[in-house]
Amino acid sequence: MVMIKEDEIQGKVHGPGTVQSRVPVTVSAKITGILEKLYVDQGDLVMRGQLLAELDVQELKSRVEASRAALIRFKRDLNRARATVAKDQAKLTLAQSDYRRDMELFKGEVISEADMDTTKAALRVAKSEYAEAQASLAALEAAQDQAASELRVAEANLSYTQIAAPMDGLITVRTAEIGNTVIPGTPIFQMVDLKTIWVAAWIDETQIAHLREGQHATITLRSGRVFQGKVVRLNKQADTVTRELEVDVQFQTLPDPLVIGEEAEVYIATQKEKALVVPLSSVFLWQGKKGVLTVSHSRATFRPVTLGIQDGRNAAVSSGLQECDQVILHPSGKLVGEKLRPVIKPWPVREEQ
Repeated sequence: MVMIKEDEIQGKVHGPGTVQSRVPVTVSAKITGILEKLYVDQGDLVMRGQLLAELDVQELKSRVEASRAALIRFKRDLNRARATVAKDQAKLTLAQSDYRRDMELFKGEVISEADMDTTKAALRVAKSEYAEAQASLAALEAAQDQAASELRVAEANLSYTQIAAPMDGLITVRTAEIGNTVIPGTPIFQMVDLKTIWVAAWIDETQIAHLREGQHATITLRSGRVFQGKVVRLNKQADTVTRELEVDVQFQTLPDPLVIGEEAEVYIATQKEKALVVPLSSVFLWQGKKGVLTVSHSRATFRPVTLGIQDGRNAAVSSGLQECDQVILHPSGKLVGEKLRPVIKPWPVREEQ
């Protein structure tokens, strides 16, 4: 039994959670290939741009070399085609000049109609050869552009054989081995950003009104390690089944070793206040009401109470009790109305949670 007194109580909200990363990243290949080299393993710290793995490059190197050779051939053929166009253009210019001259001579009846027909035929041939040379040049230019595009693709694919870290972080999982065939999107590594590690805790929605970003928290991992943290995010949607809300608590100092997914218990410190305080071990349900058993004139009497903030051991009493009331620490409905001999324990009561 304990006598109720006014005391300062530090509100505390508790919930279970797991260690998570705000920025989990899957590292995968951009092309299909055989994994040839692995440079890191789970547990390794890596920096952005660091080489993590390589795919077999032999086939892609051959494609790059073939594309470069084809591009060189097209450049050589283009030089010849441009020379042919220039030569046929000169022939056309000469044929056009001959045509104009012979036309004047034909009008003056200096040359015969047969000679004029020969000049016209030569002009038609020159035009045809020039047009054919231009068409060949255009086709070669298009083919060169296609070859250059294929070379860029081949070089890009070759670069994709080197798989680098997309950010600074910790490799948490390696899911592939040397010799495995990987396809785009197949995970090779899982990694996390160490600057965004937190515990995602689930808090009963009845406690949401007491929570604020920035509040201090204590994190107890399942491994027994204890860390300090603070609330950095309150989610805005509760689980419709459990009626709990996710609250994210960031570590002040990261655990070492860090285990993503490790279970944790989170205790968030809320407001402090001076109030009448009752041990939680004295509160029970009787006939559908929450209350305590007080002792008056050596007889146990059920007293309904309204509780305020709690610290895991004690709770502030909003209504139902007065200072110096005597309450039974571990009550039951069987004691209601029974005669008791009070044995007062010292305050405050420090029972284990």
